[in-house]
Amino acid sequence: MALICGALLGKFTFDRYENLEVQNVISYDNNVYLLRYGTYKTLDDMSNSITDIDRYIYIQKDDEISAYVAIAKSLDSANKLKKIYDAKKIDVLVVKQKIENDEFIQNLNEYEKLLAATDDENSLLIIEKQILSCYESVVVKDE
Repeated sequence: MALICGALLGKFTFDRYENLEVQNVISYDNNVYLLRYGTYKTLDDMSNSITDIDRYIYIQKDDEISAYVAIAKSLDSANKLKKIYDAKKIDVLVVKQKIENDEFIQNLNEYEKLLAATDDENSLLIIEKQILSCYESVVVKDE
């Protein structure tokens, strides 16, 4: 009798949780700052134009392709990185964009702590290369 009651109560309990609607408890601010190197019509134009940058990502929207050399969560970090590129005589533009990938945003928040903690040019560039690699492995693979 106890086994039958236990089985019925267990089934009743699990059936209630199957129909449960789940809502996100944590929501991330998906706005990021990117340093845009340029905008191009084709991939060939882009690869022919980008010769002085060793690491970049590109985002294709509609009929244009934009190349980006850095991603940061805060405007302060983006401006830090922009100063490095300005000193190298590389013209970049800070643009704000939404990235709808919570895993990447969570990783970027952790990288942002490192960006905020240093002003060393080499360290900032190494962190930025890691951020771009993370973007490629997390966001690009999902598309």
